[in-house]
Amino acid sequence: MAADVTVAVTTVSGDDTLRFSGTGQLTRDDRGIHLRYSYGENGVQMPSEIHLGLDRALVKSPACRILLDPERQTETQIATDSGTLPLTVETHRVHADLNGGAGTVTLHYTLLAQGRPLQTMRVTLSLAPIDKERTR
Repeated sequence: MAADVTVAVTTVSGDDTLRFSGTGQLTRDDRGIHLRYSYGENGVQMPSEIHLGLDRALVKSPACRILLDPERQTETQIATDSGTLPLTVETHRVHADLNGGAGTVTLHYTLLAQGRPLQTMRVTLSLAPIDKERTR
């Protein structure tokens, strides 16, 4: 089953809060929940994907691919202007509260560089179904 959704992304890191909105498609299958969406502003759209399984998530964007697993630390690389930065990911929480095409996804994790905390992220995606009748 697929649902077209609006997506509001709120990312909190320290004292900084970023908010973006966009649209996407939410699908469910026997492997879990898959959300493909684009968000941005000023005409620049960033494509992203999240695969949600049992208390785990795989986040894909043009800059990175992050496996969030509360049971273990994982490794990733972030693309920067200077090249790639190898990081360790410590996942605190992966939670989805979705009913149909509506609800929230919460991702809370810390990125570590050489064992030291670099940035703690709390990402909340709020989803709402797109009313196709209103968009006609």
